[in-house]
Amino acid sequence: KDMKTINKYLFLMLGLGAATCFTACGSDSDSDSGFVTEPKEVALSQESMTLLLHEEEGNLTASPLLEGYSANDIIWTNSNPSVATYDETTGTVTAKEVGKTTISARLRGRSAVTSCYVNVSYVKVTGLTLDKSEINLSRTGTDVITATISPENACYKDVTWTSSDPSIAKVENGKITANPNNDPLM
Repeated sequence: KDMKTINKYLFLMLGLGAATCFTACGSDSDSDSGFVTEPKEVALSQESMTLLLHEEEGNLTASPLLEGYSANDIIWTNSNPSVATYDETTGTVTAKEVGKTTISARLRGRSAVTSCYVNVSYVKVTGLTLDKSEINLSRTGTDVITATISPENACYKDVTWTSSDPSIAKVENGKITANPNNDPLM
């Protein structure tokens, strides 16, 4: 009786030890959750990429890891094609708008998915300078002011022009026109 009890506990302890080692030490374990993940069946050239809007394209390629499969057996999905598109023929990832998307690959007839996380950002405007800080206009005069955005590769370069007092002068796309009914002071 005592021997059976010892064998039961020994077997139970060995079983728990093996399960713990598999979960904690296995190369395919997810360290955040403690759950064992499916082994990868597709290798991607990148796990993540950041692209600048209107500036860059990325490249993403995939190779099957299972014998008997070729690149033609890879099925691609994109969680948000409005952010970035993927061209399966060239492997090109093209930024479309600011945001995030996940481009994933799996083998035809299989369920394991491998993903690349794509973040599209933009170069922010850090400054705006005008070519003139002061102008003098006659009653019927006009002048043009040019705005320069920095950095040069900033994504959004639209300038909205307004006059602090349109009864004195109006401005459209940098062209300032004096109101002939008033004395322009700018």
